[in-house]
Amino acid sequence: MRTKKTLFYSAVILAVAVPLTFVKADISWAKSMTLKVSHQFAAGDVRDQMGRVFGEMVTKRTNGEIKFRHYPAKSLYKPKEQWDALRKGALDMSVFPLDYASGKVPQLSITLMPCSVANIKQGLTWRNKPIGKKIDALMEANGVKNLVWAWFDGGMGSKLKQIKVPADVKGTKLRAAGKKFEFMMREAGASITSMPSSETYHALSTGVLDTMMTSSASFVSYRLYEVLEYINAPRDYSIWYMAENLIISQKTWDRLTPEQQQIFMEVAEWMHENWIYDNFKTLVDKLIKAYTDAGVDIHYMTEAEFNAWLEFAKETAWKNYAETVTGGQELLDLAIQAME
Repeated sequence: MRTKKTLFYSAVILAVAVPLTFVKADISWAKSMTLKVSHQFAAGDVRDQMGRVFGEMVTKRTNGEIKFRHYPAKSLYKPKEQWDALRKGALDMSVFPLDYASGKVPQLSITLMPCSVANIKQGLTWRNKPIGKKIDALMEANGVKNLVWAWFDGGMGSKLKQIKVPADVKGTKLRAAGKKFEFMMREAGASITSMPSSETYHALSTGVLDTMMTSSASFVSYRLYEVLEYINAPRDYSIWYMAENLIISQKTWDRLTPEQQQIFMEVAEWMHENWIYDNFKTLVDKLIKAYTDAGVDIHYMTEAEFNAWLEFAKETAWKNYAETVTGGQELLDLAIQAME
């Protein structure tokens, strides 16, 4: 016959054993998972490659505990839907143009600000400077974490004429890429239509657009040389640089073990040191070859033309950003500081 004492100890053992069972299950679940990586770019695009290289290295370093399923070309989410999906934890990772979130976090417009970055190499220094740390903190406060910084240069293409200075955009139907570029180009006299770069081929083909701005990679991967007659290509000077980073949901990050988080950061560091610049610096060469082969008229921005845009940017986009965005002037000052 079981005594009261025996029943008491049995209850204690059961009470302890049940939580331990669930704890063990949680740890096992945290160690092994398949993460969804979404972006808008074509399979094989350098941004698609960035996500895949990162994933392959993490999978190898974690002995297969962490795997990745990639969804390129808007196959899982539309471009601007990804931010909210990341915040909610419905999406794990994305190669994401940070300015696309500026409707929710206006400060992120600094990552696509006219004339605020001198070149790709200088832009990549942001991650270790106060400007990058400030952006990291802003993103983490909104449930998203930066992993790999990636800057893309870009240019201006048109079906009408070469776009060299601000006066040249007057009367054009233009996709400017980014709220502050839109503001600046509207002030210069353009009619602005907003859309992801993945939709510009159709818009140019149907006359919705006649002029556009985007990254060197997108000018090539979306075959825009088939529908453009002119391009102002980045080489020595460009007014267009955009951060299109590899980012992760904070909810997903928190599910990783400390050891897995360490591996993620080590792989990110390796990519910063060994992969990003070497793979991105060749994009302009690929653009020039593709557009030369297609017979598109190519122009390279001069120092005088860049300075004309810089002065116009200060009077329009920079001024608007400082006046309308909380902390905008501080971020502009930090961006200028990062160029010194």
